[in-house]
Amino acid sequence: MKSIDPLILAIPGDLHLTERGLENYRAAQWAIEQFNCLIRPDRVVFIGDNVQDATEAQFDLFQEIIEPLESPFHVLVGDHDVTANKESARFLTRWGITYGEEIVKGYQLYFLNTQEGKPVGMSKDQLVWFEQSLNEASSDPFKTIWFQHNYPYQIWEDFAGPGIEDWRRLAFQARPEAIFSGHTHYLQMANDGRNLHVATRSIGDPEGGRPGFLLVYLHGNDLALAYRTVDDSGPIVLITHPRDELLARDARHIVSEDDRIQARIWSNSQVTHVEAQIDQGSWFSMFSMPPSLEYQNISNDQSFCDWRAPLNPHFLHKGIHSITVRAETENRESGSQTIEIMVDSTYRFNPIPRVRPMVHSTKFC
Repeated sequence: MKSIDPLILAIPGDLHLTERGLENYRAAQWAIEQFNCLIRPDRVVFIGDNVQDATEAQFDLFQEIIEPLESPFHVLVGDHDVTANKESARFLTRWGITYGEEIVKGYQLYFLNTQEGKPVGMSKDQLVWFEQSLNEASSDPFKTIWFQHNYPYQIWEDFAGPGIEDWRRLAFQARPEAIFSGHTHYLQMANDGRNLHVATRSIGDPEGGRPGFLLVYLHGNDLALAYRTVDDSGPIVLITHPRDELLARDARHIVSEDDRIQARIWSNSQVTHVEAQIDQGSWFSMFSMPPSLEYQNISNDQSFCDWRAPLNPHFLHKGIHSITVRAETENRESGSQTIEIMVDSTYRFNPIPRVRPMVHSTKFC
C-alpha cells in the first residue's frame, strides 16, 4: 500500500561505545536528542559496531544510550558486537534474532546479519529466508531497502565470504532502493550502475569529517540523503526532489520536463524564508506546503515543513546542474543543502559507476 507521507529514516554511524563521558558517548546522546526533539523519524537503524568489545558493561552502556529514544528502532550486528563472543550470544540475549524484516509505509525493510562468517558472510538459513522473502515482496510489489553492517566497497577489505556470492546475485536481481551500511568509519555514497550503496560515517573514531548521522527520505521515486554532524545547528535542509544525480538509476530520476524543486526543512524555531538557486543564478523564493492530513492526525507537534518551487528544464542545457536550497528562521539561524541534478529533455540516461567522496585510505580495516 502506497503511503501518503514519505518514509523518514535516521542512521547513526558505528558508536563503538566503551565508557561514559567520551566524545562518542556524548555524540550518541546528541543524536538521540535530535531524533526525539527535531526529526522524529519513522525508524532509527543502529548500523552495527554499537559497542567496541561486546562486553556486558558495554552493552549496558548502549542500552543506557538508547533508553530515551522515542522512535521505533532496529539494532544490527557489527564485527565489534561479537568480538568477545563469536556466536553473538550476548547480542542475542539483548536483541533477539540477528536478522529480520518489517514493512513500513509501503517499503519492505530488511535487516541483515553479515557477521555469520568471517570476516564477512551469511548463513544458508539466512539466505534461504532472505531469497524467499524477496520473492514474496516482488509479487506484492514492495520496494525494498537493505540494512547491513558491512559495506561492499570498503577499501582495503574484501567483501567476500560464505554466502556473499548469493548476496551479490540477490542484489543484482532484486535491485533494492538502496543498501545502507556502516563499518567503514568514513561516509560514502556509491552507484555501481545498478544499485545504490551508502556507508554512514562512524560516531566512534570517525574518518573524513565529524561524527553524526545519516538522514534518509523515501517517497515514490524520490530518494534523498543528508548528513548531520555534531557541529551543525539551526534548521536541517533536505532537497527531496529532484534526485541527486549520483543517486539516479534510470530516466525516472532525472529532469526531462516541467518539474519542481522540493525540500523538507526541520527546525525547532519558525522558518521565515526558504529560497533556491540553480547553478550560479539568481535566488528565488520557495513556498511552504502544509503537512498531509494523515500526518496531522498523528501529531500536532510538527517540527518540519515541505517547501516547493517550479523547475522549468527548458531553460537549462543538457547535463549536470546544481541546486542549492537555504532556509532562515526567526532566530536568524540558517541551513542549506546543495545537490547536483541531471537534465535531459530526451529522457536518455545511462547510470555509470561512481562514488562520492573518493576515499583513498583508512586506518580501520
